[in-house]
Amino acid sequence: MTQVVRSVKPLAASPIKSGQPLGAILAAMGLENCIPLVHGAQGCSAFAKVFFIQHFHEPIPLQSTAMEPITTIMGADNNISAALQTLCERNAPRIIVLLSTGLSEAQGSDLSRAVALFRESHPKHRQVGILTVSTPDFYGSMENGYAALLESLVQQWIPAAPPAGIRNKRVNVFLSHMMTPGDQELIRSYVEAFGLQPVMVPDLTQSLDGYLACGDYHSLTQGGTPFRLMEQLGQSAASFIIGVSLQRVAALLEPRSRGECFRLPHLMTLQQMDEFILQLHRISGREVPAWIERQRGQLLDAMIDCHGALQGSRLAMAAEADLLRAWVDFARSQGMDVGSVVAPVNQPGLAALPVETVVLGDLEDLSDLLAANPADMIFANSHAAGLAERLDIPLIRTGFPIYDRLGEFRRTRQGYAGMRDTLFELGNVMEHRRHHQPVYHSPLKQDFSRIPAEQDSGL
Repeated sequence: MTQVVRSVKPLAASPIKSGQPLGAILAAMGLENCIPLVHGAQGCSAFAKVFFIQHFHEPIPLQSTAMEPITTIMGADNNISAALQTLCERNAPRIIVLLSTGLSEAQGSDLSRAVALFRESHPKHRQVGILTVSTPDFYGSMENGYAALLESLVQQWIPAAPPAGIRNKRVNVFLSHMMTPGDQELIRSYVEAFGLQPVMVPDLTQSLDGYLACGDYHSLTQGGTPFRLMEQLGQSAASFIIGVSLQRVAALLEPRSRGECFRLPHLMTLQQMDEFILQLHRISGREVPAWIERQRGQLLDAMIDCHGALQGSRLAMAAEADLLRAWVDFARSQGMDVGSVVAPVNQPGLAALPVETVVLGDLEDLSDLLAANPADMIFANSHAAGLAERLDIPLIRTGFPIYDRLGEFRRTRQGYAGMRDTLFELGNVMEHRRHHQPVYHSPLKQDFSRIPAEQDSGL
């Protein structure tokens, strides 16, 4: 069992953690015609907005209840009601995600009560779905906030008893925060290849995929999971829950659903992907399409090609638990050695990692670990760029935020195609690193340039 060790430092000097509200906002971006409403100070939403725009290079719809010193002390329920009324009248959203912050949680704000009062006083806006999520900054991290939104979605919008009837062609796919829009597009194509209708929750393939939309700026999300489909999740033929952090989502969904639930930690190993495809084949009753078999063959060929470059490579990682689980399993399946591992906070998935020790800390702790146990590659977000440059170790950017590379927000890592491309990327990094080392010259090497021309011609 993995030993989870907490850093002895009293503070994080070089943090890798992102707060829970960012995770909930990211998940809300995958709901159709939605706008997240942050119950906190204006700085809470402004800070999150900057991070998302740097990462996705897209406009982010996000509003705040703008708590200030007086309402923080006297109560800010009126701020919630005024903000909900303004959003409903000006933007006409289908969904509003109301999430708390450290400020409103410390104040003791009751979001459910505030929404109930709004419903009573403004019945004309009853068609707007309002989802409340508790996401205090002082607990957990981005992964917890993302999972909290999906848990609230299941609890508040899916009927407790499974409705009558089952939709035989419909499959729910709940996706962890580690899935990029590129990953989600690929997973959708796998499901559709079997003649099934995927309901991605959340669905970032239309809202944050880097598409230049026509027309004016929209104050709501474009694309995403429709509210109507989320109310019918219990009638789907099956559900895939991909991500260790979503285990509670699966536990909440199972009694509400008529279909079977399949839990997968990720799709970054051949074993997990084969299991995913096998279940799709079983649910649909169709044969595996030829293009999927070809992608699998390409992955196997890439594993052979990259074996020499990657075998025995030493890795260091700093990321959230879901990402750590995916990368560690992927690295071990390709013969790489995982050494130093750092996580921002303690999460249930850490205890099951196949490594000896996980340190709960920051990039400064990772630097100390690397001094004792050097690595060939570092896996972390863009905050680790300075550390990697100082130690002259290649940085493989993963997680959130990534603000110093274009297009990285949609890089595909999951699935047969994602693993294939990742293998080539890592193999090239290792080849480049080795070629920059001084060429070894044997002391027994002979210098033929000193041999006279007449003697050389006789040879």
